[in-house]
Amino acid sequence: MDLSTKTACVTCTPLFFSLAERFARDFKKVYLHSPVSGSFVTMNAGLVGTGLPNVEKVASLWDVVDDVDIHIFPDLGHAALQVYLEEHGHRVWGARHGDELEVFREVCKQLMEEHGLPVAPWDLVKGMDKLRAFLKAHERQWVKLDQWRGLTESWFSESYDLSMPKLDELEKDLGGFKDQVEWIVEDDLPDKVEIGLDCYTVDGLYPSKTLTGIECKDSGYVSEFVEWQKIPEPLRRWFETMAPVIAEYGYRGFLANELRIGKDKVPFMIDACCRAGSPPSELFQEFYTNISEIVWEGADGNLVDPKPISKFGVQSVLKSKWAPGHWQPVSIAPEWERNLKLFNEVVVDGQRYVVPLDEDMSEVGSVVGWGDTLEAAVDMVTEAGESVQGYDLKFTMGPVEKVQEEMATLKELGVSPFSS
Repeated sequence: MDLSTKTACVTCTPLFFSLAERFARDFKKVYLHSPVSGSFVTMNAGLVGTGLPNVEKVASLWDVVDDVDIHIFPDLGHAALQVYLEEHGHRVWGARHGDELEVFREVCKQLMEEHGLPVAPWDLVKGMDKLRAFLKAHERQWVKLDQWRGLTESWFSESYDLSMPKLDELEKDLGGFKDQVEWIVEDDLPDKVEIGLDCYTVDGLYPSKTLTGIECKDSGYVSEFVEWQKIPEPLRRWFETMAPVIAEYGYRGFLANELRIGKDKVPFMIDACCRAGSPPSELFQEFYTNISEIVWEGADGNLVDPKPISKFGVQSVLKSKWAPGHWQPVSIAPEWERNLKLFNEVVVDGQRYVVPLDEDMSEVGSVVGWGDTLEAAVDMVTEAGESVQGYDLKFTMGPVEKVQEEMATLKELGVSPFSS
């Protein structure tokens, strides 16, 4: 599809700026809006995203709203804005209020229970005192937070004694809110393998083929492009059972999940991802050669199947201990420019930088690769990754071996979507 006469606006946090760069290769014009406000806005927060090739950063969405043919929301939030834009005749790609399936985990779990899906034992605990008491009484628990994930990501409590330093830190950070915050605690599910389906949806419909893969947390992702109906039913169950709920939201956007499954083949969906997941959205950008068409048509209610560049895809996360609190220059050999996807990016005088913002993140981006075999995809990522340069910047292909072990386990369990 020729979109060279169309204009897009991507509204997102700085984690997803690389999507705007990718869309700029297909659309006539791409605006980038990353909302920031306050009396004391820093230059880093206000100017992050400037200088990206063929992308124009705008301070206000309303300055360009009448010039935009499609609004793209790859991240959480802005549900009401998405609905407003749609009601006023705009094309919108985004989860709309469907993002509450991720933001409010208990809502998702309750809907799953209502629709007969398996849900791991869980409790809602309010306040730090009650959380401490719960963890004293229950070992091996996953502790999760709803919309305030800037406080902490999900973490595992082996026992109360081992978790005390984490709990003390959280209580200090919460201050006067320590008795107000609500925690979700879930039983650990040992002897199960984690896998996710990473796709997109248009009103509860899914593509006939999709990438599916295994993520090694904060390290990388290994995937294969497969036919939807050849994915074992337990792995598809959440998507297909929840399709009417997703359709009711008017959900037209990226959607993924994380589930755990074992010998009994009962799939426990543990977390929904109602946005462009990271990984593998960075891989999607190059793997799906028609990603702009997918988004353009999907925003208008038309489901388009992806056209893959190859069979296998791999993503490896770049890390730097220097990046938190410092400008991180990053360079890569020209032939691998498409393989590099950065967070918090600016370009100044042709030099790419990852800009420090408020979060304390050592992950600065990813390197992606693809091939007709898994080995070819790994080779591409390795060659591209080894050409990346930056002070204290670390690239490793360590996750691949671990993921391959989990792929073998899935095959033993009889629920593998992978060909090997």
